[in-house]
Amino acid sequence: MCIKVLLADDTPVMRKAIRTLLGEEPEIELVAEAENFAQSLSMTRKFKPHVVILDLHMPDSSNLTPMNVSEGLRAYRAAVLAISVWNDEDTHALAESYGASALLDKMRLGKELIPAVMKLGSGSEPARKVAGRAAYN
Repeated sequence: MCIKVLLADDTPVMRKAIRTLLGEEPEIELVAEAENFAQSLSMTRKFKPHVVILDLHMPDSSNLTPMNVSEGLRAYRAAVLAISVWNDEDTHALAESYGASALLDKMRLGKELIPAVMKLGSGSEPARKVAGRAAYN
């Protein structure tokens, strides 16, 4: 089974780095990229990815709340893999508010991204919300 992934990050350099990492795994297909939360919802509706890699700190003029984004992504059964450069209590709470099953530190994506996407996309790992400091390690 090919795991369809949507990448949502406002930074072109970060999208390119993640695109490169995902391209190394033949079981993962990057179906679309979004630069903000509104695009991530639109692209999820259009491409129906299994996993959405979601940067938690994107500027967005659409005034979407985390709950709006979470409900929109959940409506299409997409698992949310949150990414951030921060790894504190506030960021974990924010990841949870977006409905994330896991939170990864952007500085460790080279090591952690593919295993996390495979777990979420394969359905072998039950979807769960980030709680406290719990995340894939």
